[in-house]
Amino acid sequence: MNDVTPRQPGRPLSWPDIIFDLREFLADVPDEIYIVGGAVRDALLHRPLKDIDLATSGDAIRLARRIANQFNGDIFPLDSERDVGRALIDTPEGRLMFDVARFRGDNLLADLTDRDFTMNAMAADLRGDLSLLLDPLNGEGDIASKQLRRCAPYALSSDPIRALRAIRQSIQLGLRIEPATLADMRAVSPNLVDTSPERGRDELFKLLALPKLASSLLVADRVGLLEV
Repeated sequence: MNDVTPRQPGRPLSWPDIIFDLREFLADVPDEIYIVGGAVRDALLHRPLKDIDLATSGDAIRLARRIANQFNGDIFPLDSERDVGRALIDTPEGRLMFDVARFRGDNLLADLTDRDFTMNAMAADLRGDLSLLLDPLNGEGDIASKQLRRCAPYALSSDPIRALRAIRQSIQLGLRIEPATLADMRAVSPNLVDTSPERGRDELFKLLALPKLASSLLVADRVGLLEV
């Protein structure tokens, strides 16, 4: 599809109040700012939001600092080279984590295409109409058909940890992993040893915390991830 034109989703997006407060506060920022990733997926599914990713065309760490200062939160520069910052904000509903990153590539489409799965490659314009969805890879359609699909053929080879994440998110959301994505998971499983041990540990612990643990481990074993 590759169309980033905003459109009305099949069901309303559900945002917490702080998102509207943030939109008002950042109205004078000249750069593009989008809510991206799992937060948009969860807003579509009406799930609680805890971690909110923002993608911007401007200075991401500076934007994260501005958000933290406005809401009396904490700021952590996560990756100065890639321009990624984190703001931790306390709200009446609990603590929210805002990860702010400069676009992966030249624009929003490049950023979304470079993500892991189509359901995590949707966006909403923070300074625009928050009822509209930007969904160039048809993540909403994949959610409706209950399938987990990788964004691009290189999505898993570029980061094998995503193979573990595919199992966790498919179990959490009751999705079927589509055949090409499943084949890629098998292909990249040996490369898991070359990734960060800390990231692998964190993803494995999240997998072990799932209610349907047996199903998770069975899929991981079938694609060769458990042995690695």
